Amino acid sequence: MTDEPEKALVDCADLEPVDLSRLHAVMEQHTREWHAQLGKQLAAAAAAVVPVLPRITIPVVELDSVRRLLSEQLADLTGFNDALRRLVEPMTTVFEDHWRDQWRDMFASIGELVRNLYPENLREAVPRLEGLEVLLIDEGIPLMWVPGPQTVRALLDAPNAAARRRLIGQRWKGIASDCEAVLETVDHPRLKEDRDFALHVIAALRDGHIAAAQALAANLLDSLLQKHFDKATRIELTRNDFKAKGIKFKLDEYKVNVALTFAPVWHAHAKYFPQNGDAIPRVFGRHPSAHGVSRTQYSRVNTVYGLMLVTSVIKFFDVEMP
Repeated sequence: MTDEPEKALVDCADLEPVDLSRLHAVMEQHTREWHAQLGKQLAAAAAAVVPVLPRITIPVVELDSVRRLLSEQLADLTGFNDALRRLVEPMTTVFEDHWRDQWRDMFASIGELVRNLYPENLREAVPRLEGLEVLLIDEGIPLMWVPGPQTVRALLDAPNAAARRRLIGQRWKGIASDCEAVLETVDHPRLKEDRDFALHVIAALRDGHIAAAQALAANLLDSLLQKHFDKATRIELTRNDFKAKGIKFKLDEYKVNVALTFAPVWHAHAKYFPQNGDAIPRVFGRHPSAHGVSRTQYSRVNTVYGLMLVTSVIKFFDVEMP
């Protein structure tokens, strides 16, 4: 705002009565300038955040092509709508209805930009980054493309990790159907075999063959990473040194689709060394599924975790591969 409008606002405040027509003119000028600046900021944010297809070579994905700053930009956008509302709502109590309509349209377009960052199952929930970190990284719950929006909402609303795990166990039939629906949309010719094996996981799960379903899910996950990533990329996305070094998967180093898909894959690769006396984990893991076959590791709820993981990864490649 220029010096002159600021002076005009002060002069108006000292007058009795207030010259509302002058105040409206000043605010209209301010709004035009503010809209122009906001448009530039949104354009820059969209260019930086809206997913851009990574360069994918056959059969591997080059890691440098999928590294992008994510978390700070995404956090700014997901909190942007609320921040604007806090700024503007006091003004809307003063001005006429057409002012409110302008702000409402702006909020709607910002909300649409945020929703389009996510796959369809996340668009209504529009989860905040801090909530995503807990579910994806700390608990290893896949959220990319599956489960369905109602289950996503229930997971985000659940009070703790135990409640979320219990919810996944209770909704296993619905989640299996969610995975089946997503897998049926996979049509890339290089993924046909992978998709069919994932559908075998669902069939075995529904028929009560829990151990067979979990073993297939764990091995299919490993096969997908081996087949479609080079060694360096595979190690980068699955190196889980949290127990030894306290280092977590860094969402801010990857594009949205990559971060949300592979954070729970990283969690599933927690180190497990039976030769060192490590206790068999209760939660789903790729290594204990292979080297710690037991009632502790093999369960229906863990099979559902494995199924969601392979579904997310297959759909990721279906979307991203040329």
